[in-house]
Order: sequence, then structure tokens, then C-alpha cells
Amino acid sequence: MSYIIKTTSGLINTILTDAARKKISQGKFDISYFQVGDSEVCYNCISNQNYVNLNILAPQYNADNLVPAPEYNRLNVKYPLFVDPNSGSTFGIPYDSSFVDNIYNSAAPRGFFTGNTLYTTSAYTINPNFIVGNSSLVSGNTIVLSANTVNASVSGTVTPGMFLTLFTRTYNALSGSSPMFTYVVVGITGNTSTASTVTVRVDRQLPNFSSMGYSGNSNVVFYPSGMTVIYDSVTPEPYWATNVFNFETNCDVSQSDVKVWNMNIPWTESPAGVFNNSVQNYNYYSASTYVGTKEYLGYKTNDGQVDTGSVYFNNSMGDKIVVPPVDQKAIAIVHYTNQSIDNFYGEKFAQQEYDPANPGATGQARNLKIGIPWLMWHKNPNRTIGEYFYTDPSGFTEDLFQTYYIKSKKSADFNNPGIRYYNLWDTHVTSTGFPNRVGKVFPDLKMIIFDDDEIVSSLNYKTNRSWTLPAPKVGTIIPNACDGVLGDTEGLVSANTESVFVTYRFNNSAFTNSLHCNYYTKQTPILYDPTQSTYNIFLKFGNEFSFLKSNTSTTPTGFTANEMKVLVQKVSSGTTRPIPTQWREINVMSQLSATTTSGFLTLSGLTGTTFQITKDMYDNASIYNLSNYINMPTLNQSGVTLNFGGEYYFYGTIQTDIQATIYVMNYLCNLGQTQFLKSSNPTWDGTPPYVTEVGLYNADKELMVISKIQSPEKRQGIQQYPVKLDF
Repeated sequence: MSYIIKTTSGLINTILTDAARKKISQGKFDISYFQVGDSEVCYNCISNQNYVNLNILAPQYNADNLVPAPEYNRLNVKYPLFVDPNSGSTFGIPYDSSFVDNIYNSAAPRGFFTGNTLYTTSAYTINPNFIVGNSSLVSGNTIVLSANTVNASVSGTVTPGMFLTLFTRTYNALSGSSPMFTYVVVGITGNTSTASTVTVRVDRQLPNFSSMGYSGNSNVVFYPSGMTVIYDSVTPEPYWATNVFNFETNCDVSQSDVKVWNMNIPWTESPAGVFNNSVQNYNYYSASTYVGTKEYLGYKTNDGQVDTGSVYFNNSMGDKIVVPPVDQKAIAIVHYTNQSIDNFYGEKFAQQEYDPANPGATGQARNLKIGIPWLMWHKNPNRTIGEYFYTDPSGFTEDLFQTYYIKSKKSADFNNPGIRYYNLWDTHVTSTGFPNRVGKVFPDLKMIIFDDDEIVSSLNYKTNRSWTLPAPKVGTIIPNACDGVLGDTEGLVSANTESVFVTYRFNNSAFTNSLHCNYYTKQTPILYDPTQSTYNIFLKFGNEFSFLKSNTSTTPTGFTANEMKVLVQKVSSGTTRPIPTQWREINVMSQLSATTTSGFLTLSGLTGTTFQITKDMYDNASIYNLSNYINMPTLNQSGVTLNFGGEYYFYGTIQTDIQATIYVMNYLCNLGQTQFLKSSNPTWDGTPPYVTEVGLYNADKELMVISKIQSPEKRQGIQQYPVKLDF
């Protein structure tokens, strides 16, 4: 037991007793009475005693302990003051003035970047010390690296299963529109800790920079294959470290700062062109263990959620396209699941409304910022690499910061009020005056969800692109509408019984092939001509190819394409989802031949062409097979592989304020002017007594809370002792 240190302790020191903890465990905690006492005052021990100088024992958990003997113990108020000199009662009735309070703080930014600069220390990377000459990148899946002392103090041995990230510009200043690719290492020759050159084999085709005339070098960074000691411990670090040999204890609390946020991308539908009889479909994706979260947060079944229209995107012509839960192929779950003993993010993300009179104040939602510095977002009209996303972006007249709830159709109790969330926005104004919505933030789960299909696509390493693609406007058109140029009189789709799903892909024999556009548009014909029973499909693009470049250059910026194919699947009108193995790919280059430059697609060509898909085109089209463009793990393939959903860290940065809700148990112990003036202390001399302690008791008069006063306080007049505990 210790004494209260008068120079540093609070005026009142309060603690919950063991008896109270037992009652809490039984659901029987209550406060009904209080006592005040002078148990540690000796009135006649020393002449001329200055009572305020007396040392007071600190309150103890075991002031009341209800466990069986021999541990059973009571250190209650030994000498209570009497409420009334004549009644003999020592128990008063406290006044419950409990309240709820909130405190806010700012969590340190965590992630792989500071601004547009990549961290390359040993806290993040296995080895960042290699470069590759762009002229040596000639496709294939083998890369020859040369040592480059970017950070010579950081080096480590690379083994199969680790990740290789290729930056086509220096990672110390990501800028412009430089593409970035991440691969998994499947083989390696040479030791990255000692050799000056190393040959690495990766899981799929590398970009062909040589044929495009790119000069200079690209940087290569290696990351571990899973949550290793570089990011976190396999088991939590202990609070106390003990030197068992010298029998000494280092009593410093562990402060291991885990800097990396986790990310997992569960798919519940295979991408278009994945054939489950030959390659691994979504059931094999390593993030499949997170599909339960996908359903819980309302991204899988329509009949589980009240609101099925909260997720949407705008196509490149500004039309709003709702993505109901059943259509959500995949989401990116960004979470902080690490073994650190420190609770860096408190109870929740702080999401308080913006206060214009106090901008930047801690706790405001505007302070939450999620950065992806390498993303080439097609909604960015400035053609600059990197995006930040907010729940409350500044600069918009509309109030974007609104509270929403996931509500269940199955449990009414769940809906009071449901799972709280806020929409996640970029900062680019659309034709509607709003920015673009890309996901949701669940502050109470401390979780961020990207649900925009194209951002989810870019976050998947396997898609082979760090740029996103816009969705076209899709509609129906009467066959032979363009003076018979296409020569068809019978349309592709029946107005009464059929619909089509539409997307597209870009190919590039001189750069790299990647995933098709991950936005699917479903089109059902509108009967605007009662004499027409079938219709063809048209596609039209707005000006959203911000990173498409139409020529080769010595600086690898953006992406190029020399072929476009439209992917179409015709279904019966009642069909809700396309089948991955039944998409057809239709080459539309004949409609673009006059609008290319040196064989490369141009922005003006794409935005100035209305693409038509006819029945003849569809009937003669090949079945789309994604394996023709991206190396896919085959069934029963052994060894190191990478598939969709194989990510485990969020390659970005998160900054947020955090919040804790404090439930303050606050009981006011009021001492009237004529009350508690007589002491049961045998040394009391009849003068006004001094108070050293306040106890709160339950209905059975068991001590629940004990407060000790730093220095004895003279009893005089009307006094109030507030006893507070935070929960």
C-alpha cells in the first residue's frame, strides 16, 4: 500500500473496489449510500497538530473484497461522521449526476508514404536497393536487377513468395502519371543481400518498355510475403521485459508502433473471362475468408439490407449507375489487425461535424484522410498521380457529411439504429456539383471500405494496372440506324425478353495487358419504337481518359493502348448477374481506324466515336478468356502463385482523429450545514472534524467506490464531494 503524493496527486483519488468488480460481473452493481469519515486523523496525538499535513493512504482495490477467506477483507470507512448528532446514522443518500463525455486525439499517420514519397527503411521493406534499366524490360516474366544504393543501410534477402513493386519513376518523388506494378516473386537467382546483380522471375508478364523507347531506370522495392516481424510480431510483445539471467526487470511499457494497415479484397464472383475448369476461380482467392464481412456490411445479398441503392458510380457521361449488393463483385477492406499491445486508434474514428469557427480542431471528420499516392484515378481532370479521399471533403456547397446506417431486413433489433457509416469521397467536382463517391467509412469498426469497382480493381495487384478506367454510357439503338453502314436489320437484343451486360478492355502489345474495365453496365432495351422488336447496343465515352497517352516517349507516363475490345454478354431479362465464362470479346478497331495515332488509341478517337455492337458481331465473336491476357494460376498449380485477392497490406497512408466516449459515474455527496459535524473517531476532541475519505455503498452497504482526499479537509458549512469514475 502506498501514500498519496501530495505534490502530484489529484485532490480526490478514487478507485473501484474488488467488491464492485464482483457485483459488475454479476450485473448487480448499484450505488445507494455514501459515508464520509476521518479515519486517518488523530486529533490528540500531537499538540498543535496541523491536520492538513497528515499523510493519507492511497485508496486500494481491496478496500472491500468479497472473495472467500482468507482473502476476504474490509478497509471501509473506519471512523464515519454522523449525519445527525442525535440519530446515530452515518449513511447519506448521494445524488446521481452521471453524464457522458467525449475526448479526441490525433492518431499518427500510418502507411507506406509521406506525401508522395515512399518509405524505404527496414520498418517497411525487405530491400529497396535495386534498379532496372527500362531498356531491359522487354516483356516476359524475368527481370535483371542491379544494385543501387538508394538506401544502402537497408538490405535483406529476398525469397520466393515476397512481393516486388516496380516504379517507373523514382519512388522518392512520385509525380506526374507514372504507372506502378506489383508482382509476386516465384524464383530468384543471386542473393539480394550480397550480389550486385540479381535475376528475379515474377508471376506474370512484365511491361515492355524497350519497344516503347523508354530510357532511364525504374526502381524496385521488395516486400515480405505476409505479416512478419518487419511489420509486427507473431505474438504480442509483453508489457514487461524480464532479464531472466540477471534477475532484473525492465519495466518500460512496450511502444512498438506497427506502421502498416492491412487490406483484403474478397471476391464473391469471378472476374469476366475466368474459367473455373482450368484456372483458379474466386473460391480459391486467399481473401475468401473475408466474404462474411462482405455480407455483414451489406455488399452481397439484396434481401439482407434495407437500403440496396447506397453504392453507385457515375459513368463517363455523368449518369448515375446504382450497384445493388448482389452486383458487388468485390470490395477492398482496409483494417488495422495487428498484434501491437497499444490501442493506436482508441474506440472509434472521430467524425464530428466541421466547425467553421474552429477549423482543424481535433475530432472533426474533415481530418480523416486516406491517401493512395500511386493511383491514376480516371475522375481526376488534372492528370496528376495520387488521390486523397475524405468523409467530409472541403470546398463543396452541398453537405456531403451525412450519417447513414446499414439496416437489416431480418432483425428489427439490429436497426436501432444499425451499423453507422459515412460515404467516402474524392475531391473532384462532377456535373452534379458533387464529388465522386468511392466507398464507406465505418468509424465504430475503425474500418474503411472501397467499393468502387475500378478502385478495387487497381488495388488488386493481379489486375496489372495502377490506373482506373471510366464506364461508358450504354444504350440501345435501332439496327441499320446509320444508313446501313453496319448492314443489319435484326438487332442484337430482344426488347421483350433480353438484356446485355457490357464492359470493355484495352490491349497493348508494346506495353502491358491488364484487367478489363471492372464496371459492368446492364442494358435492357427501351421500347421507344413500338414497331421495333430488337435493338443493337451502343457505347459512348466522355472525357475521362485522363492518363491515356497516344505516343511513345522517353518518360513512362500514363498508359497506352493499341487495341480496344468490347465485352458483351446477352442474358434473359430476369438474369441478375453475368456468367464469367460466357462473355464475348468484340474487336471494334474498325470503328476507330481513322482516329488512332501510329496505331495508338487517342482520347479524341474514343470520345468522338459512338461504338455499335450488332447481332452479327456478337454471333461471330470469340468467348472472352482472361488467361489470354494475364497469367492466371491453374487448377492444382503448386508453388508460389498470385491471384486476385492476394493482397494483405494497404499500399497507402491513413490519417485520422480518434475518439473515446467516456461514461462518467458522478455521484454528488452533499453535506448540509448542520450535517456530518460529529465524528466516531475516538480521538475526536469535539471541534469541527476533518474529512479524509468518502465511500459509496450499494443497497447492502458493501463498499463499491472509495475516495481518499489528498489532505484532510475541515468540515464547515455546506460542502459537496463529487465522486467520479470514468468507464
